[in-house]
Amino acid sequence: MSLASGTRLAQYEIVEPIGSGGMGEVYRARDLRLDRDVAIKVMAAHIASDPDMRRRFETEARAVAALSHPCILGIHELAVFENRPVAVMELLEGENLRSRLSKGPLPWRDAVRIAASVADGLAAAHARGIVHRDLKPENVFLTADSGVKILDFGLALQRAEASLDPEGPTVAATTPGTVLGTFGYMSPEQVTGEPVDARSDIFALGCVMYEMLCGRPLFAGATPRETIASLLHDHVLELTAFDPLAPGELRTIVARSVDRLPSRRFQSAGDLAMALRALLSGSGATAGGRRPRVRGRSLAVLPFVNAGADPSIEYLTDGITESIINSLSQLSGLRVVPRSLVFRYKGVQADPSTIGLTLNARTILTGRVTQQGDLVSIQAELVDTTSEAQLWGEQFRQQLTDLMGVQQEIAWQISEALRLKLTGEQKKKLRRRPTVDPEAYQDYLRGRYHWNKWTPDSFRRALEHFGRAIERDPMYAAAYAGLADTLGSMAYYGFLEAKDGFPRSKAAAQKALELDSGVAEAHVSLGLAHLFWDHDWPAAEREFRTAIELNPQFATAHALYAIYLLTLARSEEAIAEARTAQRLDPLSLLINMSVCWALHFAGRHEEAIREAQRTLDLTPGYPEAAQMLLNSYEALGRFEDAARIAGKQAYCGVKFDEQALLQAYRVGGTAGYWKQRLESLNQAASGNSSMIDYAYAVVHAHLGETEHSLERLRRLVDARAGGCVFIAVDPCLESLREHPEFKALVRQVGLPTVSAPHTVSR
Repeated sequence: MSLASGTRLAQYEIVEPIGSGGMGEVYRARDLRLDRDVAIKVMAAHIASDPDMRRRFETEARAVAALSHPCILGIHELAVFENRPVAVMELLEGENLRSRLSKGPLPWRDAVRIAASVADGLAAAHARGIVHRDLKPENVFLTADSGVKILDFGLALQRAEASLDPEGPTVAATTPGTVLGTFGYMSPEQVTGEPVDARSDIFALGCVMYEMLCGRPLFAGATPRETIASLLHDHVLELTAFDPLAPGELRTIVARSVDRLPSRRFQSAGDLAMALRALLSGSGATAGGRRPRVRGRSLAVLPFVNAGADPSIEYLTDGITESIINSLSQLSGLRVVPRSLVFRYKGVQADPSTIGLTLNARTILTGRVTQQGDLVSIQAELVDTTSEAQLWGEQFRQQLTDLMGVQQEIAWQISEALRLKLTGEQKKKLRRRPTVDPEAYQDYLRGRYHWNKWTPDSFRRALEHFGRAIERDPMYAAAYAGLADTLGSMAYYGFLEAKDGFPRSKAAAQKALELDSGVAEAHVSLGLAHLFWDHDWPAAEREFRTAIELNPQFATAHALYAIYLLTLARSEEAIAEARTAQRLDPLSLLINMSVCWALHFAGRHEEAIREAQRTLDLTPGYPEAAQMLLNSYEALGRFEDAARIAGKQAYCGVKFDEQALLQAYRVGGTAGYWKQRLESLNQAASGNSSMIDYAYAVVHAHLGETEHSLERLRRLVDARAGGCVFIAVDPCLESLREHPEFKALVRQVGLPTVSAPHTVSR
């Protein structure tokens, strides 16, 4: 029985049918109580009369409703209408993957992004004991806002219905010999009626990945029998049809996912998701269809585990990891995976081969830390990721006051285990202690722990700890460098007044260099102070270049040098430096944003959009990346796209109304759009004043309200706010370029007159 438009099911009013399947019909409906649109799935009458199928339907709804994951279709409630179970679900706008594939294969980045999202959703389901068992393109939905949803857990079973080893993977309790699923996506163990577990879903996702990349199914035949024969007996996996620009490692990932032996597949969907995201970040592969050559001496220092889950020593486990990374990164002949990549594995279990694949590392160092009073126990192990053989292992039990010595000993023994030939100077660096005071070192580690959280409160706590470290050891160069980093960041983002933060940052950096001129981080902080406060461009460039000479692998130095180059419209140099930084540290938000900024300021807005979207793929909701998307869409005149981005993200305390922006643009055109943007700024209750001033200047400039725009810029320049160094090259201020007062402001900042390439769009 189909439901007519206007039919009421409790507070839900049927609007129209939107689909049907083997389990029943799906309708668009209006939730009259909460004033929202929903989807309602009504079980077919002949299915509802079968007690087993009815129970399965209800089990699916309850199980999936409990997941609450952004990559799984949400179920709001379960009800009964005329003795037929009804599931009320979120309403999706977009198309399923099968519909998208009817237009041909996907670009490899799109395919990888979709597959990674599906893997995330599967990982959440598997963690709750739910195996999908019918993953295929029809059950993957691509939403209009670029989201991904897994549909139809109709063949899934909860843990309560499963026969499983508590220490092993979840195994669905299918009756032996029963085949459930869709031919062409079922794993060999499904086809033969054997017990299945989470690895069967990984197999299905591998088949879906292949189809997204090649535009055709991996296993196909004229009949189900032929498809099964292809699955069980064909031995050659044809992967040459991939996009030739795709990373060579993508072939390895797909091949491993669809291996006929479950033991040789990825052992968890979480591992697969990480391997895929490594391709998006560029950390694990090269382009051009070649498998990357893993360097013989490459090391990933994974976050040391807080074995007792004691939150009071979290700073210690992170600090030990970071200190060892920093020590070993200075050695030539050894590639050390950067912090931003390895810290994705914090709290995550993964097998060594997956980590090696994901991080392109031949060896990994793992460790566990426990503390009992003043005693610290550290167990460390070095493993070859290709053979999974232990190369070195040691347990250290020391007083907390000798933590520096333990870290130095670990770094030294790693260099010995990897047979690195060290120079005399390198040996001294590994043995050199940064401070004579163990408690100062503890405060330094706490400072860096809070610094890495990158929030206003964590910056303030970092200041306290760096200050204490300096009080205990006034000769501690690294602590002064940490203090300079923190003060400079707080001043730029408005958490401190520029007139307070930048001079203090400069003084701390100078003190660090007075104590140790080889601290590259202090040269960067001093360069930023010269740039943002002194407006001394030659001095700033000198410091950035010195930092890079001291440590060519220091990705942040390359990224910030790129930002310096942007202020002078040296666009191609800036892009090259930002790309170098990205190659060295592909998951750092600052570094990825430096690439976005460089492309945007160079007028290459399409490329900036791709980079900003890539950053959002890595860190969904990141405000800086969303703001770059907004600016680039606006620069290209794509105001409807801009409105959709603006409506999803508050920036500088301002929340935009997507529908109001869309309506304003559709009614009033470009001017209507900018007037609505101005209204949103006027309604902002809070926000950083310098950032708000810059936002006002941009909006007024687009509205042709030149005097209002110049007034805001004047406030920025008079306060020496960090952003004022960009005014000469920012494409958002293009309309002011020839105004005499604007030129005077540029001169006040100390910028030379430049002609930025604002018209280039590739």
